Amino acid sequence: MSLDVSSREFGRLPDGMVAELFSIRNNRRTEVNLTNWGGIITSVRTVDRDGTLGEITLARDTLREYLEGHPYYGALVGRVANRISRGGFTLDGTRYPLPSNLGDLHLHGGVRGFDKQIYHAEVIREDRRAGVTLSRTSPAGEEGYPGELLARCTVTLSDDDVLRFTFDAETDHATVVNLTNHCYWNLSGEATILDHELYLAADGVAETDRQAVPTGRLLPVAEGPFDFSAWKPIRPGFEELQRVGVNGFDHSLAIAGWSENAAAELRETAAVRSVRSGRMMTVSTTYPAVHFYSGNNLAGETGRHSGKLRGQEALCLECQYFPDAPNRPEFPSIVLRPGERYHHVTEHRFTTFSLPR
Repeated sequence: MSLDVSSREFGRLPDGMVAELFSIRNNRRTEVNLTNWGGIITSVRTVDRDGTLGEITLARDTLREYLEGHPYYGALVGRVANRISRGGFTLDGTRYPLPSNLGDLHLHGGVRGFDKQIYHAEVIREDRRAGVTLSRTSPAGEEGYPGELLARCTVTLSDDDVLRFTFDAETDHATVVNLTNHCYWNLSGEATILDHELYLAADGVAETDRQAVPTGRLLPVAEGPFDFSAWKPIRPGFEELQRVGVNGFDHSLAIAGWSENAAAELRETAAVRSVRSGRMMTVSTTYPAVHFYSGNNLAGETGRHSGKLRGQEALCLECQYFPDAPNRPEFPSIVLRPGERYHHVTEHRFTTFSLPR
C-alpha cells in the first residue's frame, strides 16, 4: 500500500455544510482518519507485534453522534486548551471575561471552541509524508477572546509511522493561544489502560487545587506517583492518588530541559507501551508541558458502536502550555501579538516491541 490520502462525505451540519472525512494510509498499513469538523481524529489503526491491525483511539461512529456531544475525542482544542480560572484573564490592562463550561471554569476554549468548528481542508501529498492542513479564521470576540486569529493545524502521517501535528497561528491583536490535540489512546484494546507502561521525561508537576487548576507551583516528581522517569505501569500511581482522594491522573508535567531559548526544539517527552499487544507510542514536542489524563471521567460516556464506558479505557498525553497560563505569570506566556508566529509541533511515533525471552 502506498502513502496516500482519500476523502469522502462524513455528514452534514445543521446549516447544510458538508463535513469531510479524510483517510491517510502508509505502506506499513497504518491508517489515520480525521474530519474537518472539529479537527477530530476519528481513528488511528496500527499493527501489533503479530502484525494484526487494530484500533488504538476512542471515538464515535458518526457525525451525528459527535454533534450530540463527546469528551473531546481526538479533537483540535483551542483557542486555549485546558482550564482558565477567575472567569477570564487580563491582558495589557484590559479584562476579557470568558464563558464558563466546567462549573465556574473555562475549559478547552469554551462553549463552542475549536472542537466545534468547521475547517477549510487542503490535502498534502509528499514523497514520504501525506496529510491534511485544516485552517480557519477565528473572529475577534469569539468565546470572549480578543483579536482575529488565523489558525492552522496540519496533520500528516509518514512512511516511517510518525503522526505529526503542526500548530500555527497569527493574530491582528494581542491575544492568548494554546492549541493541542485531544486523542485518547489505548494500545491494547483492553478495557483499561492502567496496565499500560509509561515513561515521562518530566522534572516537575503542576500543583493543583480541588478544581484541578494549577496554583503556579511546580512540585518535584521524584519517587512519587508522577515519577515515570523509568518504565512502569500506570496502575500503582493511579491507586496511590486515589488513596489520598485524587480521582486519578489529570495533571500537567514540565518537560525536562525545556526553555524559552530552546522552545523550537523537538524533545522526546513521553512514551507508552502495552506488553499485551507489543504496541508502543513515543511522543516528542516543542511544547513546555504534557498533560497526562487517565480517563477518570469517561464513565457513562458513549464510545464506538454505542458502547458505554466505565472509566480508564484510554489515556491522553496532551502536549501544550500549562493550564491557566493567562492567570499564572509563573508559567511560560501564551500571549501572541501581531507580527509574531505561533508555531509548535507534536509527533507520535508508532512502533512495536517483543517481550524478552
